[in-house]
Amino acid sequence: MTSEQSDRVVAYYRRDAADYDKDYDVPFFREIYDRLTWGCIEPFLPPTGVVLDAGGGTGKWSIPIAKKGLKVVIFDISQDMLNVASAKVKESGLRNRVSFRQGDICSMPFGDDSFDFVLAEGDPISYCSDPNLAVKELGRVLKPNRYLSAGVDSYYYTLSGMLNRPEIDFDKFEKVSRERRFFAKDWGFDFWLFTPEDLKRLFRKHGFKVIKIAGKPVMFRNRPETAPLLKDPAKAKRLTAIEFEFCETASIEGNAGHLHIVAQKKA
Repeated sequence: MTSEQSDRVVAYYRRDAADYDKDYDVPFFREIYDRLTWGCIEPFLPPTGVVLDAGGGTGKWSIPIAKKGLKVVIFDISQDMLNVASAKVKESGLRNRVSFRQGDICSMPFGDDSFDFVLAEGDPISYCSDPNLAVKELGRVLKPNRYLSAGVDSYYYTLSGMLNRPEIDFDKFEKVSRERRFFAKDWGFDFWLFTPEDLKRLFRKHGFKVIKIAGKPVMFRNRPETAPLLKDPAKAKRLTAIEFEFCETASIEGNAGHLHIVAQKKA
């Protein structure tokens, strides 16, 4: 599966790179999802140093991080996504703070203890060939006592969605339930799925102290009938406040569409 998964991911982003940012420039992401994500990133950034944006794609998070004065290395398996990121970084006037490297997060060309902060947002741990190797590598290149912030796809949310479709494929449901992996036909590759406990075990195994896990989002569901709420600035603000209030509630965070972990590498 290793090379096949990587090839499929690269092929998908080759097709999607040009429109990737446009696909996510919608009210749900701008008003709720991205705010929750930034809330799991900004408080843990170091005041100075070098950040690894692993699976950084088009530089969505690298640019605001670089604007805070940090140096950033955008590392991604897709050269097509990095090409988009390079153009955006140049347009933002940040070329002196941001550099680019192409490769696989399961085997990175960086030395041990190289970075002051590691970000793996946009689900690269879910999309890679081996999450165990990916987390091991992300931990290897992070300096001791520094933070890693990462997003993944949710196991419970995916299973729930499979059981709430007009036509339920029980064989596929049971396969996904057993393997913790979902094949996305439209994208053409597998997603690894995680529960909060899965994440905790995985990161602790590789020498991390788990600081928090947040669901993104835990209450609001972005559907055609709910989308109009986000067009009202006052209601969108209230929805975001609700999500921040409940996103770390252990009893419900696992039901979120995505999970975000913040962990600290032990000395």
